[in-house]
Amino acid sequence: MSRAFMLLVTLTIVSSGCGRSENINLAEQAVLSFRERLDAGEFNQIYELSSDELKKASTQSNFVALLDAVHRKLGNVKSAERQAWSTNYRTSGTFITLTYKTAYSEGEAAEQFVFRMQDHAAALAGYRVNANALVVK
Repeated sequence: MSRAFMLLVTLTIVSSGCGRSENINLAEQAVLSFRERLDAGEFNQIYELSSDELKKASTQSNFVALLDAVHRKLGNVKSAERQAWSTNYRTSGTFITLTYKTAYSEGEAAEQFVFRMQDHAAALAGYRVNANALVVK
């Protein structure tokens, strides 16, 4: 292979790695913002700032009711540890998935956040939460 081709391949790999790292950082910042709004009871704002994918999957009233139940039954976030992440490049866009083990004041939860990356910003495209307290309280 030619040196020019190898240089092009190397630059492509390096530049795609930088973009992925930037996207993960933006998604992690969006999780922190989500948690701050959740703790403050700003459920409508979370929905309004979400991507079209989330808005097509859930009505505002249903999503706000979910977030209200999470906050009411689990309380405020005490700590969170990222368990996994993945990047999914689709023809419809780039999506980052972050999975956390989260300690709330009233129990623990497994959470999954999916963000659509667009214009150097992360918009919530999906949120899943699994916690015993959501069922038994």
